[in-house]
Amino acid sequence: MTEFVKPSTNEVFEMIDAAIKYDPSATEGKEGIYQFNIQSDDDGTYQMIIDDDGPRAVKGEEKDAQVTLTIDHDDFRDMVAGTLNPTAAFMSGKLKIKGNMGLALKLQTVLNSFSF
Repeated sequence: MTEFVKPSTNEVFEMIDAAIKYDPSATEGKEGIYQFNIQSDDDGTYQMIIDDDGPRAVKGEEKDAQVTLTIDHDDFRDMVAGTLNPTAAFMSGKLKIKGNMGLALKLQTVLNSFSF
């Protein structure tokens, strides 16, 4: 029996980067700089940037964030997988949002456009 190994945060962001580059239509009208502060053993800072250069996900801080989301690694994976609703995560305190709430709301549509 093979044990399922959950992807690392870095691997999740590599998948997001590939998905938004493969189908950039999911990011139309959602331009902005979304920063994710992931908290766990492999915590780090990542950004999803949607601008004139095209959508991309990067490790670190490439630009000044317009909205910052702070979340635990496992909760983030669940949110990207579609098993944790971002609104529910926010209301329960699992997800903290600082900055432009309008952009944060648009992010849910982007995440819903692909699932891993």
